[in-house]
Amino acid sequence: MKITSIWAEANVIRLVLDTPPQPTDDVSILVFSPLCCDELSPLCAIEAQQEDNTLTIPRFATQRDGVSLCYGLMVNEEIIQGKQYVEEITTTQRTYPYPVTDSKKGLQISDPEDAKILGVRHSAINVNQGDFMMPAPEEGNTINFEYDGQTYYFRKSHVESMDAIFREMHQIGVIVSLILLNSPRWRCDIDPAFWEVIKHPAYTGKKEDGTGLISAFNLCTQAGVDHYCAFVAFLAQRYTREDAMYGRCVGMIIGNEVDSGYIWCNAGEMCMEDYMREYTAAMRLAWQVSTTYYQHMRIYFSLDHFWTASVDSKLPNKYYKPRDMLLYACQLCQEEGQFPWNIAHHPYPQDLHFPDFWNDTESTDDDDTILVTFQNLEVLARFIHRPEMLYKGEPRRIILSEQGFNSHWTPESEILQAVAYGRAYRKVMEIPEIDSFILHAHLDNMYEFGLSLGLWRRKPDSNELDAPKPIYYVFKAIDKKDEKGVYHWQRY
Repeated sequence: MKITSIWAEANVIRLVLDTPPQPTDDVSILVFSPLCCDELSPLCAIEAQQEDNTLTIPRFATQRDGVSLCYGLMVNEEIIQGKQYVEEITTTQRTYPYPVTDSKKGLQISDPEDAKILGVRHSAINVNQGDFMMPAPEEGNTINFEYDGQTYYFRKSHVESMDAIFREMHQIGVIVSLILLNSPRWRCDIDPAFWEVIKHPAYTGKKEDGTGLISAFNLCTQAGVDHYCAFVAFLAQRYTREDAMYGRCVGMIIGNEVDSGYIWCNAGEMCMEDYMREYTAAMRLAWQVSTTYYQHMRIYFSLDHFWTASVDSKLPNKYYKPRDMLLYACQLCQEEGQFPWNIAHHPYPQDLHFPDFWNDTESTDDDDTILVTFQNLEVLARFIHRPEMLYKGEPRRIILSEQGFNSHWTPESEILQAVAYGRAYRKVMEIPEIDSFILHAHLDNMYEFGLSLGLWRRKPDSNELDAPKPIYYVFKAIDKKDEKGVYHWQRY
């Protein structure tokens, strides 16, 4: 006897078993916190109502929303199964369809007015947990948010500044996905004591070698889990309203380039399997919590351009191989409960300094290729059709949420940058599994690790803008037809 699926309905959690219990069996449901730790005791054991092979318990039996808890099965005082998660959520506040656009063209936007001129339809925007949340209210600068019986405090000034950005994005027709981050310093100063609550307990801190730039989310303590869920809930309830009063966001990318986690989503040193248990839990919680507000929220797994290799294969407890991570996430879902996560891939060229991805030597059409760049995106498109990667018989979705092409302050390099974008866009248009291509970046940035990835050139010694580069004009026209009815991307 085992649990085969778990449903969250308006007032009950419904657990379906492969075989019905015997009339003489004493059956209870164990309820666990979704904490990521080795030793996890159940919060309680609940006697379930039984009908054939279905067991039912109250959704709020623990005074917490049972949608984001996990469950086990105890029969005749023997635990026979543990840590199964809700797979279906049948009630949600908002059910309007996921938005549809007329283009895959996206940009990490710095200037909404310019984005409107350029016809941008997709964007991904960073939101940092410690910028939004505070440990205690500040007079005149607090939004109180009730979640799961607790009150959380959100920084009103920062929230309203993000509201303005999201409203403008919605008004110009841009579909926004949020990149959920947990950085010690982003836009706001974070209270040191509060940072201790939300940072991953094994976070190493920022190092001189460029590692530890961002922490993984803390799902190892109850306070960490509670604040993470409240962060997701706040974003979902505020930015999925039907009236888009504060703007609209319909996707959540969990962390950043987690295969290079020691740099961009740091949880210290741990094996890939342990890292993935925590990361999959973060994706699952984001889906469970956000879906109670909006039925069609899309959750994404963030990866850079590695595939069967990593940043440093000699350090397997710091850097991981994306294909292995994806397959292990599928295994965890098979064992503990399925949910609809997707992929946010970053197919930068092999060498980020040079845009001519068609000359990459480590991105081949072989399924065991080292890298997946624009040269061989078909590898990723094929991979999501593998049986173990399917969700309810359908492939998971792909967005290209961050990638760009460098130029070197010469006319020739800027023309090459523009050609690379055109050729990449053509590749994307020929792969229907890809929903969007979000270019990084809108503007050159002198702090971008020596790269000049923008549509706009900056002046050599500052971030002051100089002029649009050739890529700007290609970007603007790329999804338009000429007088002969030929799309601009078809010329590349």
